[in-house]
Amino acid sequence: MTQPLQLAERITSLKPSATVEMTERVRAARASGRKIIGLSSGDPNIDTDPRIIAAAERAMHDGDTHYGPAAGMPALREAIVAREARLSGAAYDPADIIVTPGGKFALLTALMAVVEPGDEVLVPAPGWVSYGPCVRLCGGTPVLFDMLDRIDSDRLQAAITPRTKAIIINSPVNPTGSVVPEEELRIVAEMAERHNLWIIFDQVYADLLHHGTFPYLQGIDGLRARTFVVDSMSKTFGMTGWRLGYLATPPGTAKAVLKLIQHSIYCVPGFVQAAGLAALGLYDEIVPAYRTTFQRRLVRAAARLNEIDGIVCEVPPATFYLFPSVDADDGAVARAWLEAIDVAVLPGSSFGEAGAGHLRLSVTCSDADLEEALSRIARTGLPKAA
Repeated sequence: MTQPLQLAERITSLKPSATVEMTERVRAARASGRKIIGLSSGDPNIDTDPRIIAAAERAMHDGDTHYGPAAGMPALREAIVAREARLSGAAYDPADIIVTPGGKFALLTALMAVVEPGDEVLVPAPGWVSYGPCVRLCGGTPVLFDMLDRIDSDRLQAAITPRTKAIIINSPVNPTGSVVPEEELRIVAEMAERHNLWIIFDQVYADLLHHGTFPYLQGIDGLRARTFVVDSMSKTFGMTGWRLGYLATPPGTAKAVLKLIQHSIYCVPGFVQAAGLAALGLYDEIVPAYRTTFQRRLVRAAARLNEIDGIVCEVPPATFYLFPSVDADDGAVARAWLEAIDVAVLPGSSFGEAGAGHLRLSVTCSDADLEEALSRIARTGLPKAA
């Protein structure tokens, strides 16, 4: 008897993305008529600026609907080099930049470039839900290290083995909104140099810094040669659906890494890149207003949440996320709020066990919806323990 065909273990062993799954649940519930208020999505309620859309339209009308350079259009890569010089101080060559369909593919590209089957990759916890699965797709093993409060040198050292190949660092952090201080980045740098590790630095939320200074890992002397930088236009410019990001590679590696792009997506559509180039040109005009809106919402929401028994919420220095601690099972709270009051949040344990006892709330909905959601939460509070 013929055996049934089997899908590859690399796919069947993966857990679904908690963030995408919740987004789909909310979408389905709304389609059935429920008025769900989503505080679970990282998709900001920012309409893409009309001038960015117009740039894409012009490019399409001008015929930019064919294959383009696999690494990305030269003008956009030069603009990204200028951006990195301004923000991080790192001096890239345009040849070091690869334009990707979003930050997630930039991350996967970096991992595919350095991870061999059996390698271990240190993954922050709590951390973005796709880090571990992307490592597994490359044949590697994710090893979590706790950085809920800080990056501790001893804990990091204890996680490193002879099989460790790379470490992922995310700052500002999803889900907490915290910023990794320079002294902790230097701990990572020292460990990477001592054990000859690659570093993948995810700075997708760096543009949403509300106060303080932001240290860029690639700006630390001597780290460019071992650091891949992941970034995206999605959160900064309200361009999540455009799928546009980039990977800044260590000097001399892009030509080899680019083969993955050539054999997978080939290139990001030229008209999407034209939109990205326009967005970067509008940065100083539009991004500060977005930051102000998110910071105001964070402050307001944290104050309301702190009035509720059993919830403690700090205002983070960056992003549009809150990560309050709750005196209850975080999964049970998220389920109860979704079913009882039609408010969607994510349990902190979705981002690793280090996040247990917390919730991730995203202030990316409208002001009116945010106020309504907070009022519903205040009336309901935390569910009673069974």
